Amino acid sequence: MNRSVRTLVSGAAAVAALGTMLGTALVAAPAAQAAPAAQAAVSAPVQNEIRVVSWNICGEAGGNRGEAGYCAYRNEPAVKIAEIKKVVDERQANVVMLQEVCGGAPDSHMALLQEKLGAAWSIRHATGARPDGSTECRNGLTGELGILVAVKGTVTGSWAENTLPASPKDQRTLQALCVAVAGWSTTPCTTHVIADQASRAALQIKNVKAFVDAHAPNGVVLGGDFNLNSDRTELAPLTSAYDTCIDGYTHHGWDTVGTAGHSWKELDHLFTTKAVGASRFASCAIDAARMDTTPNEPDSGPPSGVSDHAPVTAVLRGAPAAGDMNGDGRSDLVAVDDTGKLRLYAGLGDGGVSGTPAVIGSGGWTGASVSHRGDWTGNGTEDVVARVGSELRVYPNRGDGTLASPVRIGTGLPTDSQVVGVGDATGDGYPDLLATLGDTLWLYAGDPAANPGVKPGVQIGLRGWSPMSLSAAGDADHDGRVDLLARDADDAQLWLYRGRGDGTFGERTEYGRGYGTANRPLLAGAGDADGNGTADLWATTNEGTGSLMFYAGGTNGAGDPVDGPRTTVGAVGWKAIRSIS
Repeated sequence: MNRSVRTLVSGAAAVAALGTMLGTALVAAPAAQAAPAAQAAVSAPVQNEIRVVSWNICGEAGGNRGEAGYCAYRNEPAVKIAEIKKVVDERQANVVMLQEVCGGAPDSHMALLQEKLGAAWSIRHATGARPDGSTECRNGLTGELGILVAVKGTVTGSWAENTLPASPKDQRTLQALCVAVAGWSTTPCTTHVIADQASRAALQIKNVKAFVDAHAPNGVVLGGDFNLNSDRTELAPLTSAYDTCIDGYTHHGWDTVGTAGHSWKELDHLFTTKAVGASRFASCAIDAARMDTTPNEPDSGPPSGVSDHAPVTAVLRGAPAAGDMNGDGRSDLVAVDDTGKLRLYAGLGDGGVSGTPAVIGSGGWTGASVSHRGDWTGNGTEDVVARVGSELRVYPNRGDGTLASPVRIGTGLPTDSQVVGVGDATGDGYPDLLATLGDTLWLYAGDPAANPGVKPGVQIGLRGWSPMSLSAAGDADHDGRVDLLARDADDAQLWLYRGRGDGTFGERTEYGRGYGTANRPLLAGAGDADGNGTADLWATTNEGTGSLMFYAGGTNGAGDPVDGPRTTVGAVGWKAIRSIS
């Protein structure tokens, strides 16, 4: 390939200059035209899976056995902390949120927890005040009463604020606390809402929502003791804005009036930023076995748990495996057939694909340019991005490979434009898109202010791109940056363009030869389809009725990624396929 023909813009500064000078050929769609998804929350950038535990441990509740306010092991903080550590280990948690916990002093719950969790964890505590204004923990416990967030990672910032409206009747304060974690876009936050004062609680909930909006703009996981059942109108600012997954009793008490029977309430909740197509929650649970349910009588014996609340736990989906559509961690193949249907071939984990595809688009895909790489909607699964006609659309993945209604994110593309989602090319945590416009190559960076959406395009390829077939390579050279595969129809060579991490692509190397459009009609980067840590490739042939080849990525003598050895993984019928990704 002649370097002077297939020309790339060099460097991020040149990209910015060209974007300003040339403008954009892709016009962002008005919000009203993206109607069902326009009201959804901003999508979060990719991050690791979040496994959270939230628990009101009633750390220094007053009263002995049989008295009001009793809580199990109130004077034995080490017992409570040991139980928290067990939950963390069982759930493999990387976030812990605690309410009614003492912190800020040696031998406090906070200090004991830090010792148990170890140096890999960072902890922040926020102090609250009782109605008389006091903050010190009682009953011989050290530290100040409040809330706590612990994360397995490095805290880069933390914010705390009293969210309880002032009252002439008391000096109580109840905090909300958020922490920023290095490498995470989702912000863990916790709070404790006042009990038995509905009008004051309603105002506090609004303050909590405003606090979270200010300190978790890219997505939140919010847990705590809200002292309100899930159907209460006071919770509406949170239940309407976020997804929630805790459904069941999280608090046990005793009704001391009448029959003195069990009293069950749904007071503890976990919320997260809404996503399009599917919730970010992969699982949720109430660990009721750790909640004390024994009668509160002087002779009741040992408690059955360490708190009158149960810990609530959840898993939030993290970054999807490259190419994975159905959520099983394996790279999948998406194809358009000769009847205009969109098919999903589930990856088998060894480079092969399922013999019987699922139809995930019933028609209308003829002539579309289809790609799937990157979580555009913030739900932890890869979505389909496609040019259909002159429109650019995102089809949200429901989490199992099936697709929700499309969201139009742009118009004005040439109807022969190729689009390819390459993953995060700019290094900001959001997926990005490349598109050919005539003979040029453009970058459309993912826009964190839209759900989903792209920023105005900038030209990164000056000329010579019309004969090129583009595909997502993933990080083929293991430098932490996504790369690009491009097949040149003029000389049948396949090239790897190395990502610079700023949205541009620089040094290229030959990835393979003999990829003419006659003998290898269709190509698609396969992610790591065989699980050996190396980027792979799928290609179709014209032999017989058409076959599907898998190229297990390899390395040449110079250490550069190449296409590697090939095997046939689909024996027949691939001439009926019009595009693959």
